[in-house]
Order: sequence, then C-alpha cells, then structure tokens
Amino acid sequence: MAHYYKTGGLVFSSDIALSTLPPAGEGSVPDVRISPGPLPESGTMQEVENMIRMDLHPGVETDSDGFSLDWKQHGRFRTENGTRIFYNEKASGSVFFEHFLINEVMAGIFFQRGYFLLHGSAALLPDGTAAIFFGEPGTGKSTTLGFFVKHGCRVLTDEIVLICFREGVPYVQPFIPVLRLWDSAARHLGYTENKEKRKYEIPVEYTDQPVPLKAAFSLRKDTHFNIHPGLTHREHLDLFGNFPLPQELLTPEQQVRRFREAADIIRACRVFQVSRSDDSFDAMNSWVRGFLA
Repeated sequence: MAHYYKTGGLVFSSDIALSTLPPAGEGSVPDVRISPGPLPESGTMQEVENMIRMDLHPGVETDSDGFSLDWKQHGRFRTENGTRIFYNEKASGSVFFEHFLINEVMAGIFFQRGYFLLHGSAALLPDGTAAIFFGEPGTGKSTTLGFFVKHGCRVLTDEIVLICFREGVPYVQPFIPVLRLWDSAARHLGYTENKEKRKYEIPVEYTDQPVPLKAAFSLRKDTHFNIHPGLTHREHLDLFGNFPLPQELLTPEQQVRRFREAADIIRACRVFQVSRSDDSFDAMNSWVRGFLA
C-alpha cells in the first residue's frame, strides 16, 4: 500500500508510512516515488567527510543518473533523476529509517531539480518574508530558529534549507515541518516533555508556498553573544561552502552556479553575523524579541 505526502512543493509516495511528513490530498499524483530496490554492495564507495548523522559518515557513490548513500548499519539509499528514491532491505529494517530518509536522502531530490541547498534553518517572519540561519554544526541554527518561533514566527524548515529563484529573487521553499532541539535549548524554550530520540523533534504547522528571502544570519561560536551587520564577502563564501550533501556531487559547472547563486542570495538579503556561546540563551531571547519588534 502506498502512502502519499507533500513537502517541498512535491508529492511523495512511499511504501513505508512516514510520521514526519504532512499527508497529501486524496487523489494526489506523486512527483517522487520512494520504494525498495536492488542496491547491491559496491567497492567504490567513498566516505563523506562533510556529512555526519548519528555519529556516522556515510559512503557515497555517484553516476550519471544519481547517487547512493550507504549509512552502514542503517542501510543504503539511492536518489535518482529527481524522481525516485530507492532503499535496500537493511534500510527498511532500521528503526531510524525515516530519520535518514527525510534529511540528506530526500534533499538529494531537490538538488537534482536545481535547488540551492543549505545546511541551516529558516523562519517565516511576521512581514511575510523569510530569514535563514546557517553556520557550522553546533552554532545554534535550530536554537535561533526556536527563539524566533517563540516570538511569533513560523518554522519553514529545520536542518535542510531549499532555495529557488523566481525572476532572480531567492525564495525559501518550506521543507520538513519539524523543529529539532537539544535538551538545554528545549528547556529554555519551554519544551519539557520526555523525548524518545537524541533531540526533541517538535512538529510544526506546514506551509507549502515559497517565501521571499530577506534576511540571512551567519552563526558562529564565541565566548559571548554579539550581533552586527555581516561582511558580505565572508557570508558569501560561507553560503557557498555550506553544502549539506556530499561534496562529490558538485561538478565544476555546479560549483560555478552555486558560487553565483550564493552571491545573488547575499545581494537580496539583510545580512547579520551572530556570535553566541552555549549559555547565551537569555541574551538571544532579548535580541530576537527586540529585532522582531
């Protein structure tokens, strides 16, 4: 039995039920099919240094039609031509099947469809525009998004940001409707329920329409909290390098395109550089409240 879901502006059909994604309407025609497939073991896998999930670096194998990710004990997935996702028996038997599927594996569909991908988070601001938060792991992207939500914004996506262009204007395409927080951030934001996973995974209302991008926040770890206008050339390079999928997927032509699109995003945005420490929750809360006011 196929299950139908809608996210990122696409309809996905899956042979396995997915609890994180919003259901598609009755009679929906799938843009992407998720199904079991023959994914034989290969000796040409390369370890992906720029990706880690649950302390695992996956193996990657690419060809002209797509790429495969091998998450070791959690199975192997293949993303193909922007329309198909395959998984092997080991993946279907993993209790973390959905956790691996709806992040980098599903994001690969949008990469193959020409989206600009970013490891970060995005919020819908009260004025109807979007803000993105990006930086190295541990800099507080989801935490910052959580404080924006606390003060009246909505989650557009957390962990993987999809950006498309309409007549040269960058838009954020809402993606996975979940806010993911570590314990300390969850407590400061008022989420105190017991969690079953490594992070709190808080479902949020899903919106489907792309939102024009107007603000970009580059986050960095520091010993104190501070925010000031960004140095646009630095944020441009940070955006360019902040690719959430294996670097092996970027051909020279795609790298040139990504460099140009990162510059277009920076030109369209108010850019800020945010320095924060692990205990800067109160300072961040005050700043977000004042910024939105």
